[in-house]
Amino acid sequence: MNRYADSEKLTELKAKANRLPLTPGVYIMKDKNGVIIYIGKAKALKNRVTQYFGSGNQHTEKVRRMVSNVDSFEYILCDSEFEALILENSLIKQNQPKYNILLKDDKGYSYVKITAEKWKKLTTAKSAEGKGEFIGPYTSGYVVKETVDEARKIFKLPDCNRSFDKPTKPCLNYHIGLCEAPCRGKTKLCDYLDTLYSAVDFIKHGDREGDTVARLTAEMEKAAERLDFENAARLRDRINAINKIKEKQKVVRATYKDEDVIASAVIGESACTAVFVFRNYRLTDKKKFIIDGVNNREELYTEFLHRYYSEKGDIPSRILIDTEADFSAEEEWLTRVSGRRVAFINPKIGEQKALL
Repeated sequence: MNRYADSEKLTELKAKANRLPLTPGVYIMKDKNGVIIYIGKAKALKNRVTQYFGSGNQHTEKVRRMVSNVDSFEYILCDSEFEALILENSLIKQNQPKYNILLKDDKGYSYVKITAEKWKKLTTAKSAEGKGEFIGPYTSGYVVKETVDEARKIFKLPDCNRSFDKPTKPCLNYHIGLCEAPCRGKTKLCDYLDTLYSAVDFIKHGDREGDTVARLTAEMEKAAERLDFENAARLRDRINAINKIKEKQKVVRATYKDEDVIASAVIGESACTAVFVFRNYRLTDKKKFIIDGVNNREELYTEFLHRYYSEKGDIPSRILIDTEADFSAEEEWLTRVSGRRVAFINPKIGEQKALL
C-alpha cells in the first residue's frame, strides 16, 4: 500500500480521477513541490488514472513509489489517442519526469583506430583524440567492434598489446590460425604494415562486388607462379576468411530490406529489451536496454516505443515485435514522422518469427 492509504489525500485523488471523462488524453502527475514526476497518455483517462489510486497490490514497486509521491495531477483532453501520444512525447521531452522510462541515448561516436606505435595495431576507440589514425565516426559501437574483429580474422592481425621487437612465444591465436604471430620475430615490419593497411582498405571499402577477393586471387596466382608458396597460402587463407565472413553475414540477413526487430524478456518487475536493426538486408546494429518497474510486455512497450523512436531519425517501414498488442496509434505516429507507411508485425511462423 502507499502512504495515502485511508488518508484524505488519497480520497481526494481518487475522487478527482473518478470525475475524469472516458476520452483520450494526457495526465500529468506532480509532487508536493509542484514538480512533474510522471506523464502518461490514455485512450480513456478515467479508466487509466483511477488504476493508480485504487489498490496498490497490482502495481510494481516503481509505480507504488511514484504514486506515494503524487500530491496532485492535471490532465489535457485530446481528440484521439494519436494526438495524445504526440503530446505525451513532447511533454516528456520538455520535462524529463523522474518516473518515466528515459532511455539513455549515447550521443558519442565510435572509431576504428590504427595506433601510432612502431608495430601498429588495429583497434576501436570512443573518440578521435590522441595519437594514431582514425576511421569514422560511426554511430554504432557494435558495428565498429564487429568490423575490427572481422578484419583481424581475415588478415590474421594480433589483438594483443605485446611488443614485437623481441621474439616471444606465440599465444593460442597463432596455434588456431587466427594470427600470424609477429611476436615470433619471423615477420618483417614492412610486410606486417602492408597487411595491416590491406585490412584498413578492407574496412573502408569492404569487398565491393567481389573486388577484394578477385584482387587477392590474382595476387595468389602470381605468388604461386613465382613459387612463393608461403605467400600464396597466406593469400588463400585470407580469401577463405573473407568468404566465410560473407557466408556468416548471409545468416543474419533479414527477409525485408529495412526492418527493426524488438523483443523483450520480463522477469519479475524488470525487463531487458533488445532492438536488432536491419538495413539493406543486413544486421547493422543491436541495442539492449534494462528497464525496471514493468508488469508485462504491453505495459513496457507503451512507453519504450515512444521513447526509443522519438529520438531516432531512421525509422524502417517494418517493425517486428514479440506481442500482439494494438499499435495502431504508434503506426500512425511513425508513419507521419517518417513520411511512409510503418507497420508493426507479430509474425507467427517462418524466418520472421525466428528473428524474434
